[in-house]
Formats: sequence, C-alpha cells, structure tokens
Amino acid sequence: MIVIRKYIYQILKEQDISAVEATAQYAHQGQTRRSGEPYFSHPYEVAGLIKQYYPSNEIAYNAALLHDTVEDAIDIGNVADEEEMIALINDAINDPKLAEDVIDVVLALTKTGNASYSGYLSSLYEFPNALIVKLADMNHNLGDAPSDRQKIKYSEAVQNIEDYFGGMPTFINKKHWSELLDKIQ
Repeated sequence: MIVIRKYIYQILKEQDISAVEATAQYAHQGQTRRSGEPYFSHPYEVAGLIKQYYPSNEIAYNAALLHDTVEDAIDIGNVADEEEMIALINDAINDPKLAEDVIDVVLALTKTGNASYSGYLSSLYEFPNALIVKLADMNHNLGDAPSDRQKIKYSEAVQNIEDYFGGMPTFINKKHWSELLDKIQ
C-alpha cells in the first residue's frame, strides 16, 4: 500500500489534479478503452457530465471519477482487493462524511458478475447519486461509437427507469435526461 500511495503522490506532483483524480488514474493505470485511449478518459468525461448537469453535487462528481475503480483496479491487478481500493478512496477525500458517501455510491455502482443488468440497475433506483452517475456513464458510453447491443441495453434500461418512476426521475436534470434519450433513439 505504501508503494501505491507513493505512486499516487507522484501523479499529484506531476499533474494539476485532485487526489481523487490521481487515485482514479492509478486504479486504471495500464487499462485502455476500445478506442485505445487510456481508460481514465472515460471516468473523467463522466465526471464532466456530472459537473455540467449537477454542478454542486460533490458526491456524484467524485463517485463518477471513481465509479469503475473497484472492479477494474482489482481485475487488472492495481489493487489487491476491494478493501485496498476503499482505503485509497478514503485517503483521497479529506472529508470523512463525503468519503463515506462517495464510497457508498462507488460500491452501489460496482456490478457483481452474477447480477443481471436489469437487476443491477433496479438496485440503483432508490439511490439517487448512484443513478445520476450511472446515467452519465450510459450517456458517455453512447457517445463513444456504441454497438447496437449497447444501444438496445441502454434503451431497455431507460424504459425500465421510466416505468419505475412514472417518467423521468425527479432528481435527474432534464437536459441530462434529454441528451440520453436523444442518444438511444
């Protein structure tokens, strides 16, 4: 863990970014997107959508930067386990209450291998910050040359959300929702 913290500190010294961004960069170190870009570009863009549509929501913003860290950092060997990733997130956020809330959202967004996508998504319905981040994640994924399968999956997800909430959830920014709907049609 000391070596990881030194690496994160080195990222902070080299770049003008927050400790949360450095932690997310470390968690995704060595991982790329289908396009070949460093994977961190995805959580960074998702966080940008959060800043655009929910500018004062620090929980969702930080969770967006970290939303894939638990599953990905373990899978690619950058951390040993969930406990180690959570400790790094705690270290990156000075406010203990904010850290706790962000970790709760990140863990809610961490899909286990045996959960169906619709079951996973429905687990977020009563967790507004997690659903906000998930919708921003979907929005970014749809803007990055989505497959037909991905479009269908997200279209069904949005329909399930509308069915559950009787339309757009009240805590979702209307422009965010509209942009997402435009991308799935």
